[in-house]
Amino acid sequence: MSKQAVTGRRDRVGVAVALTVALLQAACSTTYQPRASGRVGVVIHHAAPMYVKDGREVPIGPFGGDLASLVADTPAAAMHARKANTQLFIGVPTYLTGVAGVIVGIAVLSGPVGWVVIGIGAVTAGTGLGFMGSGVTHAVDAVNIHNDGAPDKSPGAGALIPPARPGAH
Repeated sequence: MSKQAVTGRRDRVGVAVALTVALLQAACSTTYQPRASGRVGVVIHHAAPMYVKDGREVPIGPFGGDLASLVADTPAAAMHARKANTQLFIGVPTYLTGVAGVIVGIAVLSGPVGWVVIGIGAVTAGTGLGFMGSGVTHAVDAVNIHNDGAPDKSPGAGALIPPARPGAH
């Protein structure tokens, strides 16, 4: 194969990868914006999850974002938000450290030392996953507790909603 053919193929692969990444970025967004209601919602903008409350968007990020400020007016929700932030702040680095240990144990070390490093890495990663899972559930609890107690400030709030017709889905 000629050098020109290899370069042309490499260019086409590069363009295909760039196009795929661009399409995935565009595909990973929500278009719906929750109304200003005093409740906390979640939207996705440019593949990044965001909390939204009354039009204010707060990035979630790997450590749960600043959820506590959004739910501060509900003490029980604020407690769950702080706990979520703490557990994610512990869990994410612990998980990544464990995965790195497993990779080092597999790729670099051999024999009994490698197996020990793999085992310690796996236990560390599992511990990190446990903290992360608990952190996410506390974040969900914070949002739900806040939303259950939040007064609906949207226009038309409190208007009667007609009951569903029998058999309507």
